[in-house]
Amino acid sequence: MKNKNIIVFSPHNDDLELAMGGTALKYQDEGYNIIKVIFAAGHMSNPHLKEEYVVKARERQALKVERKFGFYKTIFFKLEDTKFKHEIEFVRKDIEKLIKKYEPKKIFIPAFQDVHPDHRAVTKLVKDILKNKNVEILAYEVWSFLDENLPKVYIDVTPYFKDKIEMIKIFKPTEWFSVYMQYIPIYLRALRFGRKINVRYAERFYRLM
Repeated sequence: MKNKNIIVFSPHNDDLELAMGGTALKYQDEGYNIIKVIFAAGHMSNPHLKEEYVVKARERQALKVERKFGFYKTIFFKLEDTKFKHEIEFVRKDIEKLIKKYEPKKIFIPAFQDVHPDHRAVTKLVKDILKNKNVEILAYEVWSFLDENLPKVYIDVTPYFKDKIEMIKIFKPTEWFSVYMQYIPIYLRALRFGRKINVRYAERFYRLM
């Protein structure tokens, strides 16, 4: 449906769920189609396992989230984890085609100050592609620790927070380290952002355009 699409550019399989799972579910309930674009499986966080096994397992997990929670589509670019800086241009035309095809009302990308270099590479490329496009761009926080001096948007995700945690649990078998590292910050961040708008749980975004 034209203008009822939202594209979330997720550097790794679980970034959408960790940063904005509640918001994705909220928008879905409002009639939007959630299109998740995954750049790499993030297999380097499990160096003790075979790359092929981790990549396939994580793709299955992402598709399980799509089926269980009703996301419209999951797209895999299959770049090499930790090498986005050198490979990100390979998918420029693919991103341009996706934006032209779905004509999204909103696009979500990682925050500028995210400490993960892969996340910053995605943000830089997508922002460059969209510089002359009339579309709302919102930045989400995964591994960001400093507030950015940009307009902020807080979204009440209280009714969806339990499902957000269930989403994240789907990735535990292969992403246990990043998932467990994020559990406490996810709760604390949601509570802190919730206080900004007088609700129990909220997610925060930076408005870029």
